Amino acid sequence: MYGWLQKGSRVCYARGLRVPYSTANSGHSTIHKVAKCNSVSESEVSKFAQLSDSWWDPHGPFKYLHTMNVPRIQFIRSRILDLQRSLQSQGDLSNLRAIDVGCGGGLASESLARLGMRVVGVDAAHENISMARVHQLRDPMLTNLEYKHTTAEQLVAQHEQFDIVVSLEVIEHVTHAFEFIKSLVRLTRPGGLIVVSTMNRTLVSWLVDVIVPEYVMGSVPRGTHDVAKFVPPEKLSEMFAACGAETVDVQGLVLDPLRNVCTLVPRDFGLLRNVGVQANYILAARKKA
Repeated sequence: MYGWLQKGSRVCYARGLRVPYSTANSGHSTIHKVAKCNSVSESEVSKFAQLSDSWWDPHGPFKYLHTMNVPRIQFIRSRILDLQRSLQSQGDLSNLRAIDVGCGGGLASESLARLGMRVVGVDAAHENISMARVHQLRDPMLTNLEYKHTTAEQLVAQHEQFDIVVSLEVIEHVTHAFEFIKSLVRLTRPGGLIVVSTMNRTLVSWLVDVIVPEYVMGSVPRGTHDVAKFVPPEKLSEMFAACGAETVDVQGLVLDPLRNVCTLVPRDFGLLRNVGVQANYILAARKKA
């Protein structure tokens, strides 16, 4: 889904199943603009460039992102309020600055902005940013949202930092997951919150996230996901810890592609460990102050 695009051995992102870009080599010379970064995967980009106009179609190729958006935002809001309580601050979120890394067409960015935060959505794909900006114009109240055609790496180099860093369904499209996590942590202010959603590497995730949507229902283009790039929650927590951030919560996102519904569930059910995170999950980590 939110894809990090890689070139050679390095990585940069553009919300996958979210439109990466590419230099088309199929008989026409359209060049999709890509923000300069350490690495851009033209093969990954070319999978999705033609889908850029489908972002806001709830029945199109991104429909599962629409389905997952409500529980994801619910989780993010709850973790932000938990953070504020620990800091003994008020529930007003207008003083917080957030970034949506690999924002695609802006599905999560708009929802985060409606929570009251000042939000920046960034994506390496020019097509994604263009679509996000067009859709933003439909709501004149979204004055606290801006989009930038750039990358996390470029923002880190510019010494940008945010209170809340969000990256949803991106890491499973990354070549070097640890380097990606390192960039997210570096974008976070000390004591700030980082939220990542992705897919566990299990038989259940292979069935729910690959076989059914890509090969049975055909609702997601084949080849969108590579199970080898799925990241178990334990591994993700280890990467955050190595970068100076502590995991504070992990919950499952139970997606039923047949009924097109998604539910937020606990990670564990009694003595049954990790039952709720067998497929999609969302994790929050806090950077050390």
